[in-house]
Amino acid sequence: MSDDKLVIFWTNNAKEDLKDIYISLKKATSKEKAEKIIHELFNCTDNIVFAEQFQLDEYRFDCRRIIIRNYKVLYQIKENSIFVIRVFNSFQNPIISLK
Repeated sequence: MSDDKLVIFWTNNAKEDLKDIYISLKKATSKEKAEKIIHELFNCTDNIVFAEQFQLDEYRFDCRRIIIRNYKVLYQIKENSIFVIRVFNSFQNPIISLK
């Protein structure tokens, strides 16, 4: 991989995951807290300096993971691009969550 800046892409599944997390958090806590956590999740990819920076996921061996609070952000690397493929609450059953 070259020294070029990594480009981040969010898949439709990952966007839908964020939407579902937001709705769930808004109901369980408050709109402000839901917005804060979604902001943290969405912006966590800004911390990727090099593609292999984070660990491989224990359930999706084709993905690396970023842990934010009790959420897992799964991404794949393709050339100079990062594809965020799923975001889910790590308290959920990972096998069900990743289908």
